Amino acid sequence: MFKKILCMLILFLGVDSYSLRGLVNSQMKKNWTTEGNNIYWGNEKVALRGISWFGFETQDYLIDGLWIHDMDFYFSLMKNIGINAIRLPFSSEWIYYNYDLYPYDAIITADPSCQHKRTIDIMDMFFDKAEQNGIMILLDLHRLHKEYISELWYSSNDVDYTSDTFFKTWFKILDRYVDRPNLLGIDLLNEPHGVATFGSGDLSTDWKSFIEYAVPKILKHYPGHRFLVFIEGINWGHTFADYRFYPIDLPEDIMKQVVFSPHIYGQSVVPDTTIDMHTLQSQWDYDFGYLIDEFYKAVIPGEWGGKTSIDQEWMTMLCNYFKENSITSNFLWSLGPNSGDVAGLLLDDWTTVDGFKLSIIKQMVPEPTVFF
Repeated sequence: MFKKILCMLILFLGVDSYSLRGLVNSQMKKNWTTEGNNIYWGNEKVALRGISWFGFETQDYLIDGLWIHDMDFYFSLMKNIGINAIRLPFSSEWIYYNYDLYPYDAIITADPSCQHKRTIDIMDMFFDKAEQNGIMILLDLHRLHKEYISELWYSSNDVDYTSDTFFKTWFKILDRYVDRPNLLGIDLLNEPHGVATFGSGDLSTDWKSFIEYAVPKILKHYPGHRFLVFIEGINWGHTFADYRFYPIDLPEDIMKQVVFSPHIYGQSVVPDTTIDMHTLQSQWDYDFGYLIDEFYKAVIPGEWGGKTSIDQEWMTMLCNYFKENSITSNFLWSLGPNSGDVAGLLLDDWTTVDGFKLSIIKQMVPEPTVFF
């Protein structure tokens, strides 16, 4: 009611719509912080039953599935099963170089509301609909290029993607969305791998050193805003093993905005993955679990998943590990079924929910926070 009254008053006074949105959103926005392994939205401890919805990072520059159903269908479905957070991948190639593109008609045939809109306007609409359904958004710089994931925060093979491009991409998208009340935070860079190191001191490859430089630089650009910054491990986001020897050196107030976000997959992605629980638990403890007890850090897995036909036993073990280690928030990869290696929460018809995965995410996060 307050939001509607404020909208009517400001419209009557003749304020433009962009300013109106910022003023209204500022009344609903709360700070995000961490304390130990807990995250808080204002004073409320939060549990995230999250999922990724990809597509904006690809050559289509648009979320997938709009050729089957409109956005409202998916948001209604997610709300009904308790999804309260979406990790939203995008690319530098889109945000920095192709901001004003319009989507191909063939990929939006089921959603007339997307007709004659730029892809960035559709992302605006995405934020609106997410807010209406009580869903938070984690922006994820998933790729520099639209075709593949670079090893580092710059591409040594392409002069169009430098460290400067990395920051300009984040500033461009955050300038647009930082005032949104349902902005949960940013996933700094998806899956550093290959030549990426942690604590080596080589500034051209050291993910630790870059985090220490990049996080304050981005947060300083938005004074007064407290959103979370998710950082992934190296080796395709998987491991923080070297953090125990080379802890990230950031001021305490900034560290309270940092979330450690490993990516975890089973045999669908890594065929030689064991299904011995003792071995798995030891590996997960070594890679990220120790951060909770030994360093008192917030851990929220940003990707996990698998094909039910292959990874059902592994996913059950992962669920048990999360519960035993008080990992109460996470993001499943992904909503749609078209992630080739692990499929998704929805089956191939883009309509039916995978019953096993639904049961697992409900066990992992039995009481997701209700927002707005």
